[in-house]
Amino acid sequence: MLEIVRQQMICIVAPGWSGGAEIPKQLHDALDALLEDVAVVHFASIGLLPALGGAPNQQPSLVLELAVEEGLRPYDLLYRLVYHPDGAMWTLFGAMVAPHVAAPTAKDKEQLLNQLMSWHSIATGGFVGARDRSVRQIKMESDLLDQTRIEARKLKPKYGNDRTAFALALARWAYANPRFEWAVKPAPRSYWRGKGASIGAKLAYPVAAIVLWFVVLGIVWALPRAYNWFFGEPGQVGRAIEDAVTRTSECLLTMTWHGLLAFAVIAFLVWLFLVPLPAQFVSWRRWLNSVQQELDRPTQTLSSLATYVGGWLIGVPLLLAVAACALAYTFAPLAYAVAPDYMAHVVEPKLPKLTGLQIIGIAVVAIAAVLCIGALFHWLNGRFKKLSEQFFHPLEDDVPRAQQIHPSIERCEADLVDGTQHMFSLTELRGPRWWSAWCIRLALRIVTFAGRVFFTQGWLGNAPGIHFGHWHIIDNGRRFLFCSNYDGNFGGYLDDFINGAAAGTTLAWRWTELRPRAPALPGQPGIAQPRSFPPTRFVVFRGVKCELRFKSYARDSMLPHLYHFDACNRTVDQINLATALRDALFGERNGKNDDLIMRAIET
Repeated sequence: MLEIVRQQMICIVAPGWSGGAEIPKQLHDALDALLEDVAVVHFASIGLLPALGGAPNQQPSLVLELAVEEGLRPYDLLYRLVYHPDGAMWTLFGAMVAPHVAAPTAKDKEQLLNQLMSWHSIATGGFVGARDRSVRQIKMESDLLDQTRIEARKLKPKYGNDRTAFALALARWAYANPRFEWAVKPAPRSYWRGKGASIGAKLAYPVAAIVLWFVVLGIVWALPRAYNWFFGEPGQVGRAIEDAVTRTSECLLTMTWHGLLAFAVIAFLVWLFLVPLPAQFVSWRRWLNSVQQELDRPTQTLSSLATYVGGWLIGVPLLLAVAACALAYTFAPLAYAVAPDYMAHVVEPKLPKLTGLQIIGIAVVAIAAVLCIGALFHWLNGRFKKLSEQFFHPLEDDVPRAQQIHPSIERCEADLVDGTQHMFSLTELRGPRWWSAWCIRLALRIVTFAGRVFFTQGWLGNAPGIHFGHWHIIDNGRRFLFCSNYDGNFGGYLDDFINGAAAGTTLAWRWTELRPRAPALPGQPGIAQPRSFPPTRFVVFRGVKCELRFKSYARDSMLPHLYHFDACNRTVDQINLATALRDALFGERNGKNDDLIMRAIET
């Protein structure tokens, strides 16, 4: 499932670029014509990556970013591009494969294709906003939206404020127009945007996996008995096999039940602490909000430091203790099966014998103690206001001077001011690189999974307007490349992440840093002073919440693009609106669809 998402976003990193810092207009137009004709590429961009420090060849690398339709394998895409008759890909990459060959033969193109496959990198992780739509579909639905608005202006004087009659008239007009026959069929949707959009459908998969596991264990347990029923009583070897299979299957079954019960108890405790208690007790809700605020606080204060230290001294040991108890309870049947005498005579006498009522009583006392501590601190803050102000006062200025935006970056943003914006970001992985690469891959798999299954309406968390955002670990795990095509402006784009998807953004970038690097070519930005990603707490806190430091870090990491292609030039909201209008015009006539039609033509 995640492979489908990752294959939609490709970067070709070709080392040894000997061209200049500009794409000739003739090649620019040829690339536009190629991508328009192939008609499967949503976005494409070209940039230059500075050479790695210490590399023998200090020529920059050429990076070609491609954001394509779902279900297209990289080989199939590159085959279409390389073997297209206009030869734009050979003009771009040919000199890096076979210098001085102006008219490539079939063998030359095959060599180029193989080389591009060796240079290509599918996304380590990524997010697709307006998914399930081909380039052709977006263009056709946008045309339907534009034509419907034109027709609506003609019909408005006739129907006035009668929304139902107005929507019905527009639907009849659309049905009668042969230009829109394709729209009669509902817009295609992937499983997670269609039938799998409900909570029940999302829960069905883990439930089905658990049921299947129990079925497999039951079949394994029953196999020896079925064999005996068919062929009679087994011999000594057969009894030994039956006994081993029975013990193993029963042990696995018991471990599974224990694991599910432990998971249910932990889930209940998390729900209890985060939902009912905050809803019932104002002090508890204030305490939770205060903890999150202090962990995310962009400047160091005594209060944030105390929260951080308290988390390490109390929170982390408590979570580890809960996890240890859950693991011990889950694997206890295995321990009893492997060493029953040791468990019965050594371990059991040391375990406290508590009844269920006593356990509940301990939990109630613990919750009451936490509430009392929170109330005490709330009283102290109100009673000693001066001391409280000093406690929350920043200890230091946490924002160093920001580096100025490079003129090449400003020119790129100005060129795209009326369309979809684009971003290239290049950072280094922190040492040890193998650990940083492993953590980043794990974090990006989580972000990709969440974006695919849960954030299906074009928003990543609370961050809107992202068409394609993807990360690549390149240069043998040394560097981290981020590419994004988004709506709006850069400042607002980062604000959406800071306020809406802070945890995921921090999780993806916290293992990176900026090291001094020379410009790829004259006129390109370099980095004079090293810079680390803003400090994080407990993996996902703080980080991007250090707003000025994060924006400065992101700006310093940016590289300009030499070429940018946008197949549709529509925002995510416009794309979603056009698809919704298609389904409303040609769907069932009801109040919901009528309102959607009116919103679409009035927006």
